Amino acid sequence: MIRLLTFPIRLITFWLLFFALFRLWFIVWFNKEWSVDAPHSVWVAFWRALPLDLSTAGYLIAIPVVIWFWGWGLTGGGKKRCDHFIFWYNVCLTAALVFPFGANVFLYEEWHTLLNNRALEYMKDPSALLDSMSVGFIVASVLLYLGFVWIMVRSYRWIVGRYTYPSETPKRGLFAAGAWLLVIPLAIRGGLGVMPINESAVYYSPHLFNNHAATNTFWHLVHSLVETRSTKNHYISTPVELATQDLARLLPPFDSTVRQGMRFFQTPDSARLNLVFIIMESMTAQVIEELGGEPGVCPNLSRLIREGILFTNCYSSGYRTDQGLVSVLAGYPAQPDQSIVLLEDKASKLSSISSVLKKKQYATAFFYGGELTFANIGAWLSQQRFERTWSEADFKSEEITQRWGVDDRNLLQRAVQEIGLMQQPFFVTAMTLSLHPPFDVPFQSKWQGNTEKEKFLHSAAFADAAVGDFFQSASQQPWYDRTLFIIVADHGASPPQGVGLDNPVSRHIPWIIFGKPLGPQWQGFKSGLFCNHHDIPSTVLEMMNLHEPSAFPWSRNLWQWHSDSLNFKGFAYFSNENGMGWLDEKSKSVYFFEKKQWHNWQGRIDSIGRRESQSYLQMLYDDFLNK
Repeated sequence: MIRLLTFPIRLITFWLLFFALFRLWFIVWFNKEWSVDAPHSVWVAFWRALPLDLSTAGYLIAIPVVIWFWGWGLTGGGKKRCDHFIFWYNVCLTAALVFPFGANVFLYEEWHTLLNNRALEYMKDPSALLDSMSVGFIVASVLLYLGFVWIMVRSYRWIVGRYTYPSETPKRGLFAAGAWLLVIPLAIRGGLGVMPINESAVYYSPHLFNNHAATNTFWHLVHSLVETRSTKNHYISTPVELATQDLARLLPPFDSTVRQGMRFFQTPDSARLNLVFIIMESMTAQVIEELGGEPGVCPNLSRLIREGILFTNCYSSGYRTDQGLVSVLAGYPAQPDQSIVLLEDKASKLSSISSVLKKKQYATAFFYGGELTFANIGAWLSQQRFERTWSEADFKSEEITQRWGVDDRNLLQRAVQEIGLMQQPFFVTAMTLSLHPPFDVPFQSKWQGNTEKEKFLHSAAFADAAVGDFFQSASQQPWYDRTLFIIVADHGASPPQGVGLDNPVSRHIPWIIFGKPLGPQWQGFKSGLFCNHHDIPSTVLEMMNLHEPSAFPWSRNLWQWHSDSLNFKGFAYFSNENGMGWLDEKSKSVYFFEKKQWHNWQGRIDSIGRRESQSYLQMLYDDFLNK
């Protein structure tokens, strides 16, 4: 009878040790993420993780346990076949699960979020994914994977064994089978409570990393995949009528009289100016001296700031390039658990600067040094009426100097050449890629170390130098004097300070408006409004008297706020899978979805701010689902 109890117990024990081993690696690897106030609290994750680990183990042992009990009624040869099936089933399962648990560590290094459905979407384009990895890293990862598989298979044979049936078959086996068939569903569900188990069952700390350490990677991944197919708004917190009123206050109606009192350009025919966007990969405020960042890294951007307009409190709503591209060009905020550009039926319903300007007879072009197949970007750009797109395939092999593709200098110099061949007026977007791991830029700077911080600063200096070279070349072109330039990041970054994605510092980005047409009163102007990069379409097109308010309902015309007699200071929103950030002149705060708690990074968000922020997300997600 003991054998009827020990096999399932030994199998559960194996999986709990499997989870514990990877949790230990995760905690030790990210020791810099431990809470400064209570570093020892991270070890509590092993205990708090048990409910979700047991639920995951319940799923994993269900089939082997059913097969095992079925084998009790078979003869010796049948039992042996069941043993073989159970062994190889678990070996294959082990080999399969080593990958997501290992990948979670490397993903967290980059995103500071756990492995989820969004990450799997990017894996659909493995060539682009591999471009971000060095050969040494790929080899090391394969060896590490094989090493973990070998260790876990050996552990399985030691803990569970290859042969599990005793020589005699006890008649009471049927009762034990019935008991286990009740226990396993209870473990999967997380007990007899009203609600089934979810990640909130293991969240125990105000320090987010501790909660991530306690969350089972495989359970979290499967849960996110299930939720991807859901059409339910999980962010409802306020009655629809009240949420609608809150959103109306946050996004006031367009006032056409505002621009009449604001002259932006030295020439009266501003509607025919050319427009060039430079969207810079990961260009965080942490390397912009005027935004409180590391001094001396980006002198060329500093020069543009002195001669143009700077929004000092601009934040990225998302943390990936595909989210940032849609925000900057289409004025659409990022969703916590989705990326709209990956859903072609929804993304096609968005308007964009390019589609608006194309209707006004602007020529349009897009330049990128990587592969536009990544994250469905190329298809969306085509839908948004970019007449011509340049990607890695349009450059010579000697111009592809980085793992990700064409470096920023080669890309931007090519853009200068091609722009000169375009009919005016034109709208051009160039999206850079050099400030991205593995930071293999062809450049010499004073930051030559091997730490993540040094490599990031080194690449940031190269990206800045490439922008400087671009403006040096562009200033010699006949179209330059009639062109307005927008320089902005696609999203922020965790380095060089190594902050998490729930920290507003990682979302703070530069937004610069620069160009010869700007009137002298705007040169060196700094706006302190709290805003997002999805406010760019309405704000910039309003400057040019080309604004179509109905095209960008989530994009705010910030000049309207500047003329507001109430001196409203604005707000900024950001999100990821774990929570939502809300920033204004009173506070910088983050709401964690699972814990249903606010964390104040600066100041303290009041009850009105809490309600309005949640109304904003609720209405945004409704809009996303209804597209």
